[in-house]
Amino acid sequence: MTQEAMKDSTGGGAETTPEELIQFITRLATNEPHIRCRVGEGSLGGVAQALNELAGLLETRRLSSVEKFGIEALVEQSQNMMMTADTSERIRFINFTTPGLTYEQVIGRSVYDFILPADHERCRAIYRKVLETGVPDSYDIRSYTDAGPQWYVVRVGPIRDAGRIVGFTMITTDVTGLKTAQLQLEQSNRELQQSNRELESFASVASHDLQEPLRKIQSFGERLRSSATGALSPEGLDYLERMQNAATRMRRLIDDLLAFARVTSKAQPFTRVELASITREVLSDLEVAIEQSKAVVTVGELPALEADHTQMRQLLQNLLSNALKFRREGEPPRISIEASLNKETGRCSLQVQDNGIGFEEKHADKIFNLFHRLHGRGKYEGTGLGLAICRKIVERHGGTIVARSAPGNGSTFTITLPLVHSQGGLSSTL
Repeated sequence: MTQEAMKDSTGGGAETTPEELIQFITRLATNEPHIRCRVGEGSLGGVAQALNELAGLLETRRLSSVEKFGIEALVEQSQNMMMTADTSERIRFINFTTPGLTYEQVIGRSVYDFILPADHERCRAIYRKVLETGVPDSYDIRSYTDAGPQWYVVRVGPIRDAGRIVGFTMITTDVTGLKTAQLQLEQSNRELQQSNRELESFASVASHDLQEPLRKIQSFGERLRSSATGALSPEGLDYLERMQNAATRMRRLIDDLLAFARVTSKAQPFTRVELASITREVLSDLEVAIEQSKAVVTVGELPALEADHTQMRQLLQNLLSNALKFRREGEPPRISIEASLNKETGRCSLQVQDNGIGFEEKHADKIFNLFHRLHGRGKYEGTGLGLAICRKIVERHGGTIVARSAPGNGSTFTITLPLVHSQGGLSSTL
């Protein structure tokens, strides 16, 4: 470019000043090679022209660098297949070809040529939505060929030209491993749900079939006691007493097994319940046991939450019954029920604390297992199912239950529950 032409293109006129040169050099040093300095009159005009030529050279090098290290390199080296299509849903660009086809054999073909027929309508709805609204969307899809990856996630976005949508992009990501694991998990869940249904059905039928002969054993045992007490020896009376006690324990065990199974099989939808009201109901039910043991029960402020009313009542009744049962000799039970809220997580923490006999911390998780007992049946009655039922109820509500204790220092059970459920409650099969 001649000096005259440079002058014309950059303003000309008054002399180029040192300040202009300093400002230009500063901007050039901050990676703005597209700028140009005004070439004016005077001795500094030639310097300005030389700097402009240097800026042009830097701009040329920058563009060359962009070609090497820019979008083209990213697209060519990407592990994701990238395509563009026009409004007729025909492929206009692809960064690498599909198995068995050349680039020329793909360009211009309908995108539906590479989609399984069963997925056509679902994909068409997404493409039309993106073309009409300009809002990106995505879908997962199975490969139309048996070669290579079998599952993809496809992200679809609009292509705009002067504000007008002229097509859409498709970026595919191989998710075969993730999808395979997901399908296996879904299959396992279906099998587990079926197994749970069969187990619940079996428990219900078996318990019904077992209860009838137990009723007869207890009934005939009572008749025998009332009609033949005088004819029985002390040893015979002892045998009869043992038989009746065994039948009573068996019936209690069957009832608890049914209660455990019904946590899921007879679950009710979650509704808003007041824990304070439920606690009053439970304390009323346990009034006799509380009076006999001279227990002192303190109840703090308790929240309302979304839950199964019946199961919340069973949860509190089991925990309070245990607190009354496992008390220290010669010392009245002191039981407290407190709650706290965490607004950030939307969960409440419920604590049931007592001054009972306690247990070793190493058993803190085992006590929630089915039939697990820390004490002999002769000293404390029970089937070993009460805390297992508590944990199942809490887990069905999306919460957790943990126990802290030490021998002779009582126990604290902490239950954490969500205050609300986004879908009105967890699945009854959990």
